Amino acid sequence: MGYLRISMLMVLLPLLAASSGHAANPVGGPASDAERCVALAGKTVAPNTVIQSADWKPDGDTVATSASKAVVTSAFCRVIGVATPVRDSHIGFEVWLPPASSWNGNFRGEGSGGSAGNISPGPMNEALASGYATMSTDNGHVDPPGGNYGLEWAYKHPQKMIDWGWRALHLSTLAAKQVVRDFYGKPAGENYFVACSAGGHHALMEASRFPADYDGFVAGAAPWKWTALMLAHTWDSIPALKDPTAVTADSVAILNRRMTQACDKLDGVEDGIIADPRRCTVDPAEFQCKAGETANCLTPVQVAAAQRIYAGATRSDGARLQQGMVRGSELGWFGLITGPRPGGSSWDFWKMAVFQNPDFKNVDFDFDRDTDRAMATRIADESLAQVYDQKPDLDAFRKRGGKFILFHGMADFQISPLVDIDYYDRLVARYGQEKTDAFLRFFLIPGMGHCSGGIGFSHIGGATGAPLKPDADHDMVKALERWVAKDEAPSIFVATRGNDTKQTRPICRYPFEARYVGRGDTRDAANFVCRPPA
Repeated sequence: MGYLRISMLMVLLPLLAASSGHAANPVGGPASDAERCVALAGKTVAPNTVIQSADWKPDGDTVATSASKAVVTSAFCRVIGVATPVRDSHIGFEVWLPPASSWNGNFRGEGSGGSAGNISPGPMNEALASGYATMSTDNGHVDPPGGNYGLEWAYKHPQKMIDWGWRALHLSTLAAKQVVRDFYGKPAGENYFVACSAGGHHALMEASRFPADYDGFVAGAAPWKWTALMLAHTWDSIPALKDPTAVTADSVAILNRRMTQACDKLDGVEDGIIADPRRCTVDPAEFQCKAGETANCLTPVQVAAAQRIYAGATRSDGARLQQGMVRGSELGWFGLITGPRPGGSSWDFWKMAVFQNPDFKNVDFDFDRDTDRAMATRIADESLAQVYDQKPDLDAFRKRGGKFILFHGMADFQISPLVDIDYYDRLVARYGQEKTDAFLRFFLIPGMGHCSGGIGFSHIGGATGAPLKPDADHDMVKALERWVAKDEAPSIFVATRGNDTKQTRPICRYPFEARYVGRGDTRDAANFVCRPPA
């Protein structure tokens, strides 16, 4: 009878293991994905970096973080860890690992936006579905629900500022790559990073500071000087802080409508898009209300605000601090400039992070005196610029064979596309056109807003939206994979106008631009060619 019980138990154990989501593990046999997953818990994967939990998640599991949630459509190992490199530093990160049988052999880090302190389950879910082992970090702090721009966490916490500026992503990346080795028994073949906005800023920081962390990047709307972006957002917000009528929902709608009417046809196509706003130089004073007019026109204070925002932040002597917003971006101004934190992250940046004075008022910001005072600020042992800014220097990344796809929407209302155009031009001045093309390609997307959306074209992968086709001619991430693996650089993508797959347009590598051939449907990418600017 004892022998019979044991025999029956040996038969039932594999069935019980399978029903619980764990593969059977014969004595001395290879561990299952689930078993290798839970074994990660408690491990130290780098100095002062420990795995707090590791759980095997079934199909359809809902993963919630402090900011959002995602329904993951495949089984995976969810690893949660923390790095504490110095006192008062607490860097949270997650690594999601697909089953060994569906892993594509590569690793992908995911970026975040604003001054965000949260994990990004949406991008991680997308990467996981493509077979990647993937990682996201909270950048060293956790935002309250609904938060993104607040910097209360930076007040009297200089190490957390350093974490956000550059340290959190680097240490989370190193830890995640070790988790990948431990789980699969070998390192990832290639390591990629996909991001936009503040994530684009972090991408440039990684490529310049830690060129061995990633083999390739897809990054958009990348403010290479974060301090300059904060100056710009403060500059733009001041007119409305002084007079709420300066920027209203109606005024930006009127300004956008009339500016588009004036500049739409500059690219030879009438489609409601200002394809290259650098060619549009219309003065908003042309839209000022004349005597007796009250509709479809701007007040003098609204004209002055628009002129200021287009011109960009300067010192009193005219010295440039940051490029201005472009024509065609107006519809996004109202939310950024007049929201609960006017100027987005800049609302708290000066008082909470830089000046450490909660009573400081942005409306009083002096762009001579306060700019100098800010740039002289020390954060722990680093200057403000060392923590938050980069130089257009990718020497080490280029020399080790790294590849970088940079993109920017031409109707971006948060970070002017002129910022990344300036960065790219500086790279070309440093390396020459041919050497720059060999490791970095830049794509300007007509009519696209901040990272995605807008009235123009988008949907070429990454933050811009799901591509028309999942291949290297339509998807920047797939193009990066091909470039790194086969050294075939991308020159053109086919984008759709929002979700309308019947309206397509080529997105050409800068400085080339899409030009209509003069015949055929202007809604069809086949009737455009990429040419140097006229």
